[in-house]
Amino acid sequence: MSSKLILCANHLGNPKDIPNRTIEALKECDIVFCEDTRSCARLLSSLEIGKPLKSYFNYNEQKRVDELRIQLKKESVTIALISEAGMPLIADPGYRIVNLFHELGLPIQAIPGPSAFLAVLIMSGFPLQSFSFVGFWPDKKRKQTSIFRELQELERPIAFYESPMRILKTLKAISLIIPRCQVFVAKELTKPYETYWRGNIVEVTAQIENSTLKGEFCVVLYYGERGEEEDSPQVLSPKASK
Repeated sequence: MSSKLILCANHLGNPKDIPNRTIEALKECDIVFCEDTRSCARLLSSLEIGKPLKSYFNYNEQKRVDELRIQLKKESVTIALISEAGMPLIADPGYRIVNLFHELGLPIQAIPGPSAFLAVLIMSGFPLQSFSFVGFWPDKKRKQTSIFRELQELERPIAFYESPMRILKTLKAISLIIPRCQVFVAKELTKPYETYWRGNIVEVTAQIENSTLKGEFCVVLYYGERGEEEDSPQVLSPKASK
């Protein structure tokens, strides 16, 4: 029996959304690779699964791959690579381990499941015949300029992630350059305090400034045909709508 890599989707915050196949893979595997062994241990404990865990993040990714290459040459192992939330490798480490399995000609499986930026895109109400995802908002001005150019020239939605510490600074910077841009911002997806805003970026930024800046944010920018005439910004959450 040859070694195998299973890329496991996780839930975004609501444990009911974890794929059944991910649970089966976690039971089947020999080792679980994860970003944070503490949170992964809690997940496995809730599923009554006990497996060896290996941390796998940006700063030790190459080291882990080098260790795994040696191990795979000695024995057959099934590796489960799981994300902290959503799909692995999406704005997360992981491509090096996938490349290793391709290099060695070993099988790879992907278990599909929730992805935060896809959920936010379909919630935005913007046309999605084509779109871009840029991961986390870049620090470098050159990359930001490239995104602004694509946003205005191609007129397609652009999605990205942002931290609660940077969200206001990022939205304010964008609103100064493209003040008529439309935006959809969501945080705490699938959790009890899920909240989202939609409207002109200047007005939405003002609303977010008066809100609680907790949780990870996902943003969709749109400069297309609906940009000139848009409704006033709305802030909604499942709790508020009850």
